Amino acid sequence: MGRWDNQFDGFGGAGITPRRNYIRIAKFVILVGFIIVAVVVLSVFIPRAGLNIEIIERGGIIGSIVVKINNNNFDTLNDVIVQFGEQGKIQRIDKMGPFSSVMITPESQELNFDKVIVKANNGKIETVKFR
Repeated sequence: MGRWDNQFDGFGGAGITPRRNYIRIAKFVILVGFIIVAVVVLSVFIPRAGLNIEIIERGGIIGSIVVKINNNNFDTLNDVIVQFGEQGKIQRIDKMGPFSSVMITPESQELNFDKVIVKANNGKIETVKFR
């Protein structure tokens, strides 16, 4: 009784109990969440950037072949042309806006193509997809 340190129980010797700062923890969790979302979005977007070609073949009684062309750029592509095989007929798409896609079906005499050639911006951009 009468000792001077009995009245100063707790953190720091001044009777202050440790408190958690919930606002600071919430800000930290939100910031970490945004960083995780940014990393996931960039890891998906960066490998798919550019002019992509996807060949979709469906079998069955009535088989069909569709070619999907994606423009995953921030720029508009002008003078876009598609050719099925080296000797195939050239099909014009003209313009493709940013993050757009077009589906094209080859003509009946071109169904046995070996590759799809897509050129844009007067041949400056060219993508080839083999079947």
